Amino acid sequence: MKKQQQQVNDSFLFATNNVGGMQLDDLQNEIDETKWNTLKFPENCKIIKKAVCGAEFVVICNEKNEIYYFGNFGTSEVHDWNQLNIENNVKNNLKYLFANYSNLIVQLNNDNITIFNNDETSQTLNFENCGIKFIFTGPLSKQFIIVDNKNKIYEVSDSLKEIDTSEIDNYNSNTIKCIGCSSQAYLLVTNDNKIYGYGTSGFGELGNLQSTLEKFQYMSTPFEKESEIIDVKGGYFHFVVLLKSGIVYAIGYNCIGAVDVNNQNNFNYFIKLTHPLFENEFINRIYCSSRGTVLITKSNNAYFIGEVVYALQGYDCDNSIDENIQSYKVNENIIQKVKLGDEYNDVLAGGWHYIIYNNYNLNKSKSLQYFENKLSNLIKEQYYNDISINLF
Repeated sequence: MKKQQQQVNDSFLFATNNVGGMQLDDLQNEIDETKWNTLKFPENCKIIKKAVCGAEFVVICNEKNEIYYFGNFGTSEVHDWNQLNIENNVKNNLKYLFANYSNLIVQLNNDNITIFNNDETSQTLNFENCGIKFIFTGPLSKQFIIVDNKNKIYEVSDSLKEIDTSEIDNYNSNTIKCIGCSSQAYLLVTNDNKIYGYGTSGFGELGNLQSTLEKFQYMSTPFEKESEIIDVKGGYFHFVVLLKSGIVYAIGYNCIGAVDVNNQNNFNYFIKLTHPLFENEFINRIYCSSRGTVLITKSNNAYFIGEVVYALQGYDCDNSIDENIQSYKVNENIIQKVKLGDEYNDVLAGGWHYIIYNNYNLNKSKSLQYFENKLSNLIKEQYYNDISINLF
């Protein structure tokens, strides 16, 4: 079987508004806050297997499961790429990477979880007995969510807390579709297209529910019977919901237009996120930064709404920064449009920074993804534990 070739890039496109303290002043590679920058990978990271963003950092993993971080993470005083010191057990069994506000979360093949803190200390959670079905978090979330194979939902911060699901209708093994995470609140999407809120609301992101919820509670939405919910993402105090129809709704904090680009009022109810720039586009991916929203369309346009490059705030944005990047002033807010392509095809959103990169998984055919998933499950069985196959 001929192996599908992965296009090799040696860099990200990187932009920051520096509000979150990325501490880039002493960076070896000069960063210009007024534009997108090219951020080179470490020498032995020509192929990126996984990439995630926290509030003030980005983490990449190469095909050897070596992990490198950039930004406000770890103990290094040089804010360039640094390698994270991990044990061989973590390196050899790494399955998934996640990042929240200040932690890197590594899920292992045996369903143990290693949590790396901002100072590079770590702790382990053991889920071998009950297994892990899902992990959910976001770059602004102070916690993360684990759903085990017994359908229990846990909030993980300094301790492990089981969340009450008694208010969720007909809760069972097929109930949960996805969970969006803001700084201290969560929206759970069920497979019957309902949304349930939990946690603490800062600016109306839990709708008309009380500001602090001790259990998941039902939220009425205008799209429950309109179209299937595909995804939900959270910023610091706002949520964005993507429907199968390509329509996006948003709720919560809107000081620079992340929820409604036409004004700066906060919303405690879901409104349709729209503007003439993208109203005729089919949106198929969403991301959130602290006060920003990213919409990616089927035609490979990425729209950065609300929080974009810091120096563009208040800037007369009727001109093109370069041939693939245009910025537009909308009242007091800004929309930045970036054309994606074969070289850079996807976006990562951190707290106060964005990464444009080549996501290999988007280029895989469905048949290859199916083959890899089946083969990955096969070699986990004890009868095949002497087989080692690297598909990257």
